[in-house]
Amino acid sequence: MRGLRWLLIGSAVLIATVALGAWQLPGLLDWNRYRGELALLASDTLGRRVRIDGPVTLALLPQPTLTASGVTVDEAEGGVSVNAAQLRLRVALGALFSGHVDAQELVLQGVDMHAPWPLQPGALALRAPTWLSSLSARIEDGRLTIGNVVLTGIDATLTTAAMSGTYMAAGTAQLSGHPWRFTARLGQPGGDGSAGLDVSLDGQGPMQGAGASLSAQIQADGTLAGQISGRGPDLSQLLPAPAIPFRAEGRVNIAAGLAVADQLVVDLGGSPARGAVALRVAPTPRLDVALTASRLDLDAWLKAVMAGTQNDLLLHLPTSIDLSAEAAQLYGGTLRGLRSAFDLADGAVDIRELRAALPGEAAFSATGRLTVADPHATPPRPAHFDGNATLSAPALRTTLAWLQSGGIAAIGQLPEQVFRTANLSGHASIDPGQIALDGVTGTVDGNTIGGSLTLRAGTQTPPAHPRLGAGLTIDRLELDPWMPANPSLTAPLPPWLASVDVDLRLDAKQAILHGTTIAPLSLDATAEGGHITLRKLDATVNGVHATASGTLGDGGRLSEARLDVQAPQAQPLAALLPPSLTFLEHTSPTIWRGPANFSLTASGAPQAVEMHITADMADLRLEAMPTLDLHTGKWTGTVTLRHPGAPRLVEALGIAGATSWLGDGSLSLVAQMSRDSDRIVANSFDITAGSLHATGALALQATPSGPNLTGHVSAETLPLPLPDARSPDPLPFDALKGWQASVRLDAGRVLAGLTPVLGHFATTVTLADSMLQLEDLSATLSSGALIGAVSLDASGDTPIVSLDAHLDNATIAGPLSNLPLDITAGTLGGNVSLSATGHAPAGLLATLSGALHVTVDHGTFIGVDLSRATAPPGNSNPPTLTDASIQAALAPGTMPFDRLEVAARVIQGAANLDQATLNAPSGSIGFTGSIDLPSVAADLRLALRPAIPTPPEIGLRLNGPIDNLHRTPELAGFMLWRAEQQDEKKKGQNEEKKGQGSALDPVKAEP
Repeated sequence: MRGLRWLLIGSAVLIATVALGAWQLPGLLDWNRYRGELALLASDTLGRRVRIDGPVTLALLPQPTLTASGVTVDEAEGGVSVNAAQLRLRVALGALFSGHVDAQELVLQGVDMHAPWPLQPGALALRAPTWLSSLSARIEDGRLTIGNVVLTGIDATLTTAAMSGTYMAAGTAQLSGHPWRFTARLGQPGGDGSAGLDVSLDGQGPMQGAGASLSAQIQADGTLAGQISGRGPDLSQLLPAPAIPFRAEGRVNIAAGLAVADQLVVDLGGSPARGAVALRVAPTPRLDVALTASRLDLDAWLKAVMAGTQNDLLLHLPTSIDLSAEAAQLYGGTLRGLRSAFDLADGAVDIRELRAALPGEAAFSATGRLTVADPHATPPRPAHFDGNATLSAPALRTTLAWLQSGGIAAIGQLPEQVFRTANLSGHASIDPGQIALDGVTGTVDGNTIGGSLTLRAGTQTPPAHPRLGAGLTIDRLELDPWMPANPSLTAPLPPWLASVDVDLRLDAKQAILHGTTIAPLSLDATAEGGHITLRKLDATVNGVHATASGTLGDGGRLSEARLDVQAPQAQPLAALLPPSLTFLEHTSPTIWRGPANFSLTASGAPQAVEMHITADMADLRLEAMPTLDLHTGKWTGTVTLRHPGAPRLVEALGIAGATSWLGDGSLSLVAQMSRDSDRIVANSFDITAGSLHATGALALQATPSGPNLTGHVSAETLPLPLPDARSPDPLPFDALKGWQASVRLDAGRVLAGLTPVLGHFATTVTLADSMLQLEDLSATLSSGALIGAVSLDASGDTPIVSLDAHLDNATIAGPLSNLPLDITAGTLGGNVSLSATGHAPAGLLATLSGALHVTVDHGTFIGVDLSRATAPPGNSNPPTLTDASIQAALAPGTMPFDRLEVAARVIQGAANLDQATLNAPSGSIGFTGSIDLPSVAADLRLALRPAIPTPPEIGLRLNGPIDNLHRTPELAGFMLWRAEQQDEKKKGQNEEKKGQGSALDPVKAEP
């Protein structure tokens, strides 16, 4: 037993000694002598010369393994290089101790392989390796770099089937952070030199379900032909594409540097497609892809391409893609007949062709360059498109509605009457959130247009308004859809303008606004965040040139607002008059034909806008400084109107001969005015114009039946025009239509032809329904009291003028008419009631009708001198009637009288003397006949009766023009009277002869 125990102990010590030796001894020996043999064996195994620069060691446990470091494999055909941190070779221990290496397994650890991209043609000439044997080789923690594509963590095993000699590889690798499992089988070449190849690739982890397979024959010359297929649940994991499942299979051929996969049957997210892929590496590297689909979701594809990444293999290889689709979904609409051809290279897409039919049957085409987004660049590079585009849209509103659904919300706010059709072409530049068009030419709504447009999406910081920039020229522009009929500065912005920021520069050869032609029109303005800045507006209307600028800010506040209007000589301003004042163009045409200038500046909050207005029209100058409330329309301020020649101004307003009744002098009007709602008030005014000087207050009120003028006017002197009674020109009665008035008028003196005619004049002027009345009229006429009323009725087809007046004790201090028949002194009184119809003074005079009764007491009459009819013969008494005295009486002369009383009827412009008698100390005169007022002619007969007993009637007929009457004496009555007197005298003489025999005495007139 004791001996057995020591035997066991001895055996254990021996085993431990052997084990310790096996563990320590190899490390104490020099194995570098096997470096050449190991390099030769590795070279023979890998088919390339291998160089070992590091030390060689042997480990017996757990298996005999030779380890070498610093391993380099010579560059293979096609530029492939291999370096390994360590080479391990499992060997047979017995052969090793006998002095040679018997390799069982080859392991390369930390392999770093580099292959250039694109691969050289030789790299694609796959052939069976000459080193196929029963050796098993493995790669651990390898790295493969092909161009800029890196595969890491490669763990693979390469084996050879003992019976068939088939070469097999299997393992895993990491690509773009995703794990993949691969297998490959390469058969032994047959009699014709061809070998079968089968490759499969399966994703791991997030790429689970993705994979590809290849089944092909490699010919002796390196060409390959076979079938290829691919699949995956998420295409975005491989390419800049949407996250959709995919499947493809087809034929593959590789030869002479060209690999082609054609007859591909593809399924992209349930949409079938067909296509082909060709990879060429000689003479120029290029990948060509052709794909035809029945339907595509462009929303997803566009988003993926615009957010593409530089890690994608295709972005480092020149790639050409032809893509067609019968229908494509974009922004909720369907594009038909999509055709695109583009090249990908260096992170950019060159679009050779892009065309499609957009919603609204709009034909769109484009060419250009799309730079793909690179978030890894410094600074990050966004996606960008630069190219040319054309658009022909017969139903542009439908196309715009589709774009609105694509995120350009402001388009839906545009006026409905605009952008109906378009045919446009130009250069386009598109960035994320921005579209810029320049060199735009074509037509919109049939009008030629050109220029540039920029549409920028809103930012994330409120307000997130899109911004539209435009610099356009257009032949004809309809402004009505863009502007309200009655614009207001306090009104909210139109919906399309409130939801978009605008920077606009516009030049229009012709613009139409509410029927008015503006030619040309130039506009430079911005609208941003509720602020509108009008940098410049330049417009010409009927030769009138206007410019404007200013800013409308928060709350409607105006800043530096300015409007200037210039009208050159002989250019009409009447087109600028509001409809209610167009009659002024006819009543005063001269003043409405330039030159004229108008200037307005304004600033302040809407409740109190301070304004300064100046206007020059010929020599007329207006200045106003109102304060305006834009919300209510109320304003108040001072208005000043000046003109160096008041008569010239009145004549320019259409009233001729103003100097003769207004007198010389300037015009000055200063008024404190205000406007409240529909009421304009001159709270006080002071006007001087020639001989006119008046003050007062007036208010103009807008009513449903028309404007209503009320107030009072007090004048020191009130000059009135004396119209030409025979003028055929119509009077402006139409100006009374639609107006109402009730104005109290007072005047210290009323002038007619600059001659005072009335004093202390007072009346109330009323106007309603085209009827003008002077009610409660009172005045003094040469110290006499005048009362009466005047009316003008223009409501009918023919105006009617009426006058009723009564005069008491008016003193006549001079000739009344300077006519051959006149009164130069006396006390005048009487009644007048006249009316006339017509449009012109001549018509009114021709229809004048009515009655008058006039008396003059203790006056002087011009025309005849009845006192000269009786003259004493020599110094005898009483006076006698002789031929000479009668002729003297009938000749023009002057005579005093006690009373003149005239009663006349006026019928159709003719005054007929019903009763007219003049009584004087020298006798009486009776007047008969008529005066025709329109022709200013008279046919009168005067019957003179001297102050003698039984006086004869001495007649005098006056006819012809009233200022040059023809005088015809009618002495038949006198001759008869004288004959009768002669007979009586003879009888007396005969009787006296009989009694006294005395001579006949002369005829004597008893006193």
